[in-house]
Amino acid sequence: MAAAPVIAALPTVVAAASRLPPGYLHTSGSQIVDAAGRPVRIASVGWNQHFGDVPATVNAIAASGFNTIRVSWDDADLAADRVLLAHIVAAATRSGLKVIIDHHNNEGFTNPRDGYGAQQRNGLWFDRGPGTNNTNGAGVPGTVSAARFEADWLTIARVFAGNPTVIGFDLDNEPTANGHITWGGGGPTDIHAMYQTVGDAIQRIDPGVLIIAEGPQNYRTSFAHRGPAPVGDLTVAGSMPVVLTIPDHVVYSVHDYPTGISNFRPDSGPAAIAQMNRVWGYLVTGHIAPVWIGEMGSSMKTANDRAWAATLLGYMNGQDGAEGGPVFTAGQQPVPGDWWAWGYLPGQAPDGTLNAAGGLRRSQYRVWQQLLPIDPARQPG
Repeated sequence: MAAAPVIAALPTVVAAASRLPPGYLHTSGSQIVDAAGRPVRIASVGWNQHFGDVPATVNAIAASGFNTIRVSWDDADLAADRVLLAHIVAAATRSGLKVIIDHHNNEGFTNPRDGYGAQQRNGLWFDRGPGTNNTNGAGVPGTVSAARFEADWLTIARVFAGNPTVIGFDLDNEPTANGHITWGGGGPTDIHAMYQTVGDAIQRIDPGVLIIAEGPQNYRTSFAHRGPAPVGDLTVAGSMPVVLTIPDHVVYSVHDYPTGISNFRPDSGPAAIAQMNRVWGYLVTGHIAPVWIGEMGSSMKTANDRAWAATLLGYMNGQDGAEGGPVFTAGQQPVPGDWWAWGYLPGQAPDGTLNAAGGLRRSQYRVWQQLLPIDPARQPG
């Protein structure tokens, strides 16, 4: 897909108002704030393919209204990924965007059993040594110990230390409980301990970045023993938070897709709202910590997709206070999110933000534009 037609096909969008301010971010209660303490909203999009023209692609993302790009790396491809990340970060700096970098898996794009690297099959952030069977869970021999995982993250941190275009490190993509990840208690698969250990190590190199801790996807019984937590189990993060040496830099994260992608119900209506309240929403309503929906998306082709979007975006934007969801006062920003994914992705689910001609898919745009920051000048109060 040529880059120039993509840019030309984008509708006119007043994107400057959605930009994040210069500098690093930190947290205050359940809000993400800038250096002056003003609430901001991360409205990001996932980067999921090799675009021929990185600067043109980043410019197109900026013109659409997103203010941040989430882009991944894996241990097996660390050398090449460092180069690509540097190109994306440089282009984002020129375009006024921010970048969140996430660790996606250990062994790269392996085989269909783990969705070609979409989610590591063993559910862990490492695939060799205690706590593993020395594979990635998809039949690929493991090469990444917990120590190497940390060392590779520190390599990434050194590359971007002091560069405020990179505002966050998403430490591990979609860990899964699978009966062996714990939140506390010690042992090699204690993800709470990993977040603190690796987060502290990163802060010693790059103290400005947000440390993003995803809740492990738990399809059985949550850590709080109150039903499943398929989007990411943060049920005990309130009572056992991730605590770093430099405070006010932890953002929790979940991933939320409609049933057609996640294969899990409920995905809309009162039951879904109750589940969000229980699994992660309480962190926001209780002003405990921010939660970022680190992946969300749909091709928006069915009534179920539309119901999912209406429920999730309504919840994120403070419309479900009567049902126990978060509400926001004047000057605050709603729950931030990331739309999956930028580009034209025929045959995938979701199928990308762009159509074959390089223009925005209107059905998706109508949803993700609700992720953009609220203009404080237009807020009541």
